[in-house]
Amino acid sequence: MKKIFNIFAAALMSAAVLTSCAEKEIVTYDPDNTVVPALEAIADSYVLEDGGAFATFTFSAVEFGIATAARYTVYADVNEDFSSKKSLGNATTDTLGITVTANTLNNALMSLNSEAGVPVTVYFRMEVEMMGESAPVESVEALVSNTITSSITPFNAEKVYPAVYVIGAFCGWDHGNTAFLFSYAEDEENYVGVVDFGAECADYGFKLTGAANWDNGNWGSGDMTSTDPEAPSITLWDDGGSGNISNYSSHRYYNFHFVKSSLTLNMIKGFDLVTVAGAFNGWATDATPMEQIRSNGKFYVDIDVDEAGAADGFKFVLDNGGTWLGAGEIEGAEDVGGGNIALEPGQYRFYLDLNDWENPTYSLSTADYGKPVGGDDPEPDPEPDPDPDEPVWGIKGDFNGDTGWANEYVMTEFPAGSGIWVSDTIRFAEGNQFKIQYNNWEVEVGAAAAGDTLSTGVVYQGLTSGGSNFGVSASQAGLRKVVLNTNDNTVYILGWGVIGAISGDSWGHDFPMIFDPEANTWSVSGLSVEGEFKLRWAGQWSTSEITVPDRGLADGASFAVGTPISLKQGGGNINPGENVGTYNMVYDVANETLTLTAAE
Repeated sequence: MKKIFNIFAAALMSAAVLTSCAEKEIVTYDPDNTVVPALEAIADSYVLEDGGAFATFTFSAVEFGIATAARYTVYADVNEDFSSKKSLGNATTDTLGITVTANTLNNALMSLNSEAGVPVTVYFRMEVEMMGESAPVESVEALVSNTITSSITPFNAEKVYPAVYVIGAFCGWDHGNTAFLFSYAEDEENYVGVVDFGAECADYGFKLTGAANWDNGNWGSGDMTSTDPEAPSITLWDDGGSGNISNYSSHRYYNFHFVKSSLTLNMIKGFDLVTVAGAFNGWATDATPMEQIRSNGKFYVDIDVDEAGAADGFKFVLDNGGTWLGAGEIEGAEDVGGGNIALEPGQYRFYLDLNDWENPTYSLSTADYGKPVGGDDPEPDPEPDPDPDEPVWGIKGDFNGDTGWANEYVMTEFPAGSGIWVSDTIRFAEGNQFKIQYNNWEVEVGAAAAGDTLSTGVVYQGLTSGGSNFGVSASQAGLRKVVLNTNDNTVYILGWGVIGAISGDSWGHDFPMIFDPEANTWSVSGLSVEGEFKLRWAGQWSTSEITVPDRGLADGASFAVGTPISLKQGGGNINPGENVGTYNMVYDVANETLTLTAAE
């Protein structure tokens, strides 16, 4: 029997009503009236490179036979029946396609047990869901496109798992420096991991978020949450007004298990010290402490092991002998008398992964010994850091519950000597107040009138010595960077900026652009372009406001001077080639073009 769903009667489906003078007709969804999207072919083969591009999937528009929203998702699998498919990305329109990076596809292939350096046939298809107000319409099956294939050669890389962010005072409330809990089962339901609150931590307050922002899960404590110290389990609130989690303050390290559907945070284990013990250190339980790599939660230490030091193997030790981990207790360890882990002489970096407390793992690496964490080779001695006591501009306020205005968001001058200072990322919330200060309040500047708010890209010219506190409006809530121009004493919130090989920098700093609301354009003058660059929104590659918050070359576009350059979301880098120089730039938002003219 043909299924016909009454759109008006389905709670999750939107109603489309055609009105005439005499009657109203309820439009119904009929599967026989649908047109599935057609996925266009890509190249026959690719060799993926770390950090490189892969492909943009283009496809025709879906037709459900009624007016409704849709979500397009592209999947990959090494099985033709898509029995183990992995999502590569989604979109709500067919006009821009779905751009997939090499790292995204490579991670999917690692999940499918593909071998690095060996070509594998990969199947791709598009699935389209009918969308209600905020979720897919469950009573309507997704429409499936044709299948295309390509031979893909993945590169060797550690698998990346879905994760939630653990953010708090221990990382400066900075989403770029958080700890993580990982979904090793890839069910995006159960997340586990070890959080290091630091040896000198005085403020243990933290929250969990579902992304690198505060708008995709903002999980903290609430009225129903247990306030018991070291509570085995607490229930969190998904509410921007929830409090910081502060139950766990007796130890430096904590292993947590977070259940997303119930917002339950379980404390599995608290501990203070992780070491390695063996003949190389006389089996001392505190002589060789390990440090944690915050990005993946693993512990590591470098040890030079001679022949005598390798005798009888080794074990990992927690809290001066409180817990010993050896053969039979840790994955991959071979039993060598007394449960010790076998060891040969050599120079090793010891790794210990305690994120999944029930399944700890370890590894030894001779290649990583003596190298910077995450680096390929020991780096040359860097240039001396600036004097830490050198006065700088900064911002203080009551952000993130900092009622004492204790935390400073330091501002960085770029380019050096330009007089343009840009702050670290700050989480603005409606009602926050702040001021700008120099050298720990040696100089302070504020608003001309109490509660004045800043605009994005539009300069505030009422900056006053001393002055009143700036306020934060609802429209400015989110992750923000503040720009101070000491040349003309103006201040504003960073909107569009230029990032790349500019003014002696290499993709490290944003050069702010100024907004003209009447012309709907953003501009910057006298910018030194020395290589490839892009436009980026709010000084971030990922925001809750714009899915792909950067602008690069549109398909078929190229660098030009005096002629508008077509841009698109997530486009390619803008490469001046031999035409490096100093330019004025104007970004036309409505037409998605960038026009460069030579600066005098």
